[in-house]
Amino acid sequence: MRRIASLMIAVSLLAMVSTAWAGTYLFGYTPGGVLGGGLRFDLAQGWVVDLSASGGSGSSGSTYNLYGDVFCGNWGVGLLAKKPTVNADTSYELSLQYAVEQPINDSISLGVLLLLVNYDTTSGADPNMMVLPTISPYVVLAL
Repeated sequence: MRRIASLMIAVSLLAMVSTAWAGTYLFGYTPGGVLGGGLRFDLAQGWVVDLSASGGSGSSGSTYNLYGDVFCGNWGVGLLAKKPTVNADTSYELSLQYAVEQPINDSISLGVLLLLVNYDTTSGADPNMMVLPTISPYVVLAL
């Protein structure tokens, strides 16, 4: 967990420092039909970083998802750290992604994300490696 937390902190710091010269956006996506979202940072021509976090807690403990990806053009690599249930250990997903995005106007873009290959470390995941497991539509809104 420390490695992933360190990686997420490093990516977050890079993204925050880069906002001096980068555009910042909101993004929303629907992986598996569940609405999610976060922040997008446009770092340079063709390079973007997306970050999101979600969590919950109750009397028995807490759950969370931390997600980040880096895209160069249409190609990206994503990393998800997750504790989907209170009694679960932290697990990770690493994915190779391809996205197609089309601007609607200066403030809104629509896209489709294809997870080409996804590796899941969740205990008991069968299979751990999946090819083309999801196709997710998303929207990007300029702040």
